[in-house]
Amino acid sequence: MQTIHFSETIKTKIQAMQFGLIETKNINVQVIVQDFEDDLARLENDLAIKFKDKMPSEDPIVSAIRRMYREVGWEPTKYRPSSEALIRRLLKGKGLYRINNLVDYGNLVSARFHIPMGLYDLDKIKGRIFIDTGKEGECYEGISKPKITASGKIILRDDEGVFGNPTADSARTAIRDGTTHILAVFFCPAVLEEVYIKKTIDTLAGYYAHFTAEENIKTDVQVVG
Repeated sequence: MQTIHFSETIKTKIQAMQFGLIETKNINVQVIVQDFEDDLARLENDLAIKFKDKMPSEDPIVSAIRRMYREVGWEPTKYRPSSEALIRRLLKGKGLYRINNLVDYGNLVSARFHIPMGLYDLDKIKGRIFIDTGKEGECYEGISKPKITASGKIILRDDEGVFGNPTADSARTAIRDGTTHILAVFFCPAVLEEVYIKKTIDTLAGYYAHFTAEENIKTDVQVVG
């Protein structure tokens, strides 16, 4: 199982973080999943009821994620956590982008549990994984944008540089046709209860079990700091 390490730089801003991790081998990337639409419809209905009379920012989990961003000086109303962006998109009736089964279900679970998630091709990650803050002038190639600024943001890095953050993943480690070895990372503030994080990753692992043997799936909740 992969381990997330805390960089010396981020320690000066955040005392601790938690990570819900799923590592899966021999998984099958597909474009169309029959049951996904039903799962999405249930989520859209649940979110519409939950946020009928309040804004997403009033939710305690969304609020805790926002505070985590602000601890490093990263403004969450300008660069929204991916989970909050997904919630707001669904509440507006815009649905979810379709990428592939692994990304789509990751987005579904991220929106349901309100925790931002990154999904990475582990064969493209080199060396140890660190949670860090981006250096001045540092950037990386995004999936939908050619250049994403990393400076001052919470980021993940390996020996080759930045490969994602709780708002946007990188093109270098993106899930594509032929990907078989993946790592899902849920970025969680220290105040979240472990049982809630475990429920989140177990839900996504349950979906992923349709695309690989259960023995190929490992889960873990790591506290770093």
